[in-house]
Amino acid sequence: MSSRLVLFLFSFLLLCSVNTFASKDKGDPKPKSKGTPSYQKRDDKIRVFVEGIRLDMDYMRRRMRYVDFVMEPAVADVQIIINERVSGSGGQVYSLMYNNITLDNLSNYTISATTLANDTYEEKRKKITDALELGLMPYVSQTKASEKLVLNYKGGDATEENENLKDPWNNWTFRGDVSGNMNLEESRKSYNYAFYARADKVTEDWKYRNNARRSVNTKKYTSEGEDYSSINTSTYASSSVVKSITSRWSAGAFGNLYNNNYQNMVYSISIKPAIEYNIFPWDISDRKVFTIAYYIGPEWMKYYEETIYDKLSESLWEQSLRLDLQLVQTWGEIQAGLNATNYLQDWSKNRITLDTNLSVRIVRGLSVRMGLRVENIHDQIYLAKGDVSLEDVLLNKVQLPSTFEIGADLGLRIQFGSIYNNIVNNRL
Repeated sequence: MSSRLVLFLFSFLLLCSVNTFASKDKGDPKPKSKGTPSYQKRDDKIRVFVEGIRLDMDYMRRRMRYVDFVMEPAVADVQIIINERVSGSGGQVYSLMYNNITLDNLSNYTISATTLANDTYEEKRKKITDALELGLMPYVSQTKASEKLVLNYKGGDATEENENLKDPWNNWTFRGDVSGNMNLEESRKSYNYAFYARADKVTEDWKYRNNARRSVNTKKYTSEGEDYSSINTSTYASSSVVKSITSRWSAGAFGNLYNNNYQNMVYSISIKPAIEYNIFPWDISDRKVFTIAYYIGPEWMKYYEETIYDKLSESLWEQSLRLDLQLVQTWGEIQAGLNATNYLQDWSKNRITLDTNLSVRIVRGLSVRMGLRVENIHDQIYLAKGDVSLEDVLLNKVQLPSTFEIGADLGLRIQFGSIYNNIVNNRL
């Protein structure tokens, strides 16, 4: 797999994506209105199509009986796309984008809902549904169903609500995770465990991220009275600081520590300043992102065994150029990333990675999803010297040489029948 082919694939996808975006976003003519004037309330309920994240639709149907949830955006009055992003406290910020399809007196708009890192599933689904209902009120007000709604405010006065706004943690959040699993059979056993820790601070102007992870994977086999074992360990730690310079420019520094016996790496330490530019302002990143980022800095490496280049340790300078594209529209979603990395001392030691995900609604009832990951690999300077035994290969003890890696997936969905799905029935 040549680097020219990877670049061609990305260029083709990027061109198609930008052209599609331009035709959909800028020229998005408003669909011909099928609605009624605002002074005339319609008898039928508002038809709603929701997509973007996995939701508890049964819970929403029970609570929101004043609208009709439909299975296709083509028959909806409003299409709601929900995106989620991680907040500075480790929770989620959900952007709910309301796209008006049939009513001529309402424009498109976006509202948000925020959940906390320690919220339960019940608390999360309630907050999302509350926000969804609130955003639907302008639509529901166009129907006679609005005459049966009652709104209640349960909050206190402004003085009471603002008493405890001071943050004793100064926007810092901390998190620790421990996980493990095992699988036992008569002749095969596996044990895996991992530790993870994180400390972050996120504000409008600065973003500090620190995280560390340690994992151990052990496999044991017994065959004809002989015991075989494999232990793969990895450690990763990173620290970064990023400054928001303008609505499009950002700059930062990244430090990483890496250990992995599978890749013959005692340690790899790197320090890389970086700069990033977003074609679009960051305040609309829930709909569209197109970033160009450049990283450069030194990397120090030490190996368990002598490498194929007769090295037990070395220091090199590495640079990376990364492009990321994300478009979220009513017709689907496109995500694409191109990352090119090389060592400055030897430009032939490089890696180019193309990673894409595409979801498009072709026509009513037909949608397609596809993903592609292609890597052009020429930077495996860490490979151990000497022959690799069959036992090491079967036990997955060592990294094998490869000049490429390809992964792809494709999905097609066809749906037809009743457009309504308001009925809840959880019986057998």
